[in-house]
Amino acid sequence: MNDRSYTEAEIQDLTDRVFLLKERLEAGKIHFAPHLIEDFRRSFEAIRLRPDGKVDPRTVDGRIRASTLAIVAMNQREEMKNSATLQDLQEKYFEFLFEQFGWLYDQMVQHKVPSYVIAEHFAKEAEFVDKLFSVIPDCEKAVKDFWEVAGEISEYHLQDGHQLKSVFSGDLCPSYDENVVSTAGLYVDTIILPCPVLRVAPLGNFLPKSEVVKLFVKHVLTVMTYRNLATADVSPPIVLIVPSRDDIQGRGSEHSVTARAAPLMVQHGNRLFGRSFQELDELTEFCSGLVGVEDVVSQLKCPERLLFDTEWGGDATHQLRTAMTENPVLPGMDQDVAGHQVITAALGRMPQAMAAEEAAFQFGGSPLISAPTSWSYYTWLLEYQGARARNRAGNIEACHVAHALTTEAGTSLQWLGNVPPESVLEIRRNGLAEELRGVLSSGLSDLLKVNPENYFRTADQVVENLDLAFRKHQQDLLEAKRRKLKLYGIDVPTCLAVGAIGVAGAMTGSIPLQGISAALSVVGLATLKDIKTKYVEIAEADKVRRTSPTGILFRHLAN
Repeated sequence: MNDRSYTEAEIQDLTDRVFLLKERLEAGKIHFAPHLIEDFRRSFEAIRLRPDGKVDPRTVDGRIRASTLAIVAMNQREEMKNSATLQDLQEKYFEFLFEQFGWLYDQMVQHKVPSYVIAEHFAKEAEFVDKLFSVIPDCEKAVKDFWEVAGEISEYHLQDGHQLKSVFSGDLCPSYDENVVSTAGLYVDTIILPCPVLRVAPLGNFLPKSEVVKLFVKHVLTVMTYRNLATADVSPPIVLIVPSRDDIQGRGSEHSVTARAAPLMVQHGNRLFGRSFQELDELTEFCSGLVGVEDVVSQLKCPERLLFDTEWGGDATHQLRTAMTENPVLPGMDQDVAGHQVITAALGRMPQAMAAEEAAFQFGGSPLISAPTSWSYYTWLLEYQGARARNRAGNIEACHVAHALTTEAGTSLQWLGNVPPESVLEIRRNGLAEELRGVLSSGLSDLLKVNPENYFRTADQVVENLDLAFRKHQQDLLEAKRRKLKLYGIDVPTCLAVGAIGVAGAMTGSIPLQGISAALSVVGLATLKDIKTKYVEIAEADKVRRTSPTGILFRHLAN
């Protein structure tokens, strides 16, 4: 089949692969589509061995060679997965962080302050700034060396896992004032967070030393607060620190996410200005000619998409004027040219949105974007890419619920961010995740059939679901108190005067108290046995209520 000459090393490698294929076939670990079986059988039966027991490479066709290469790759993948568990890798990673920055973490805990307070304090110390800034590159290299291997193993574990996964995106790292497990973790099985070292270290090429140090300390300390959750003995893991490929490999190459997002930036420019730019350079040249705010606004055909920060509010003119004073432009551009602000926003936001989509696809999950501005650009990216992106984005329902939980935590569900992460862990360990997931997603499927892009309506539905669950929980608590007072038939005054005596006797074993209760039963009150039995029933009902997903979820509100 092939007349080219082969080295003995090549023949040995091919022999090993063919026998590995034979082993997998005999073990029933390989399956074929019905229409491919006969062709594969003919190819496999055509293989012949040389007198020395090695395969004759001339009898091995391309179908067999491709199959053996795929099996070897899968075999290596399994070997890598078996070399370390996700929990092992997380423990090693956090050991490094605490070895290097544990003393800063101890200060944060000791003084009971959030990470940004520690960061701002030390960012004012010139000696500390100089010293930390000088060691950040070495720290980045050590972490990158670790993740070049650990990241691939983690990726394999996550890709092969069937749990619901969300990948944090839209910002450098999670906010210091909200644990994402307390919000998205109520629905999503596993939340994947970025490595703060790899996210912040590259900023040293663009930002002042003090700013880099402040960001570095703040985000590293914030991520360190996830240690117990990331290393908890629960399957699937509730949260993990795993960087994306872009974070490990760097973003400065010609194949970087910025380069890959160039066509989307052009589409965004076309939507803004109602034009037909073909290249990013063409869009950049056009924007460079728009010097004043009025020049930009007069050219806009879709002004609602000129967005810099949702917190600024206002129309396109207000957004642009604010950006002129608040937002720095890219190196080589003029701060006083309004068009340069437009191109800077596109060059910053669209690659960020693409990175969110690609990271979610890499781990087999959906993006977790809590920053409203970043979320707007992500939804526009999906529109520009069409159905292809939606199909790649992972579980659409999980994406909607996670978005609702993270965005509404600061508005309609302000209490949600205060749910102790330990409560979420308790829900998971008690096997109650599916029940809570059903509460949160009730009614969403019908909404998604009507309009899968309407995240505002599904967010309203999630809020309504939680509101109803909370009201029912409160009603259950009130009913439980009423039942305790009446004790199934004993009215409130009698319970206060007599029932407590019977219960006290039952609990303490006091003969005189039990005797009093028995004597009082002669006048029509429940017997001690009835009271004791029904008290146990109430206690059991209370236990079930407390350990239900809503009971655990709303416990902190009662406290």
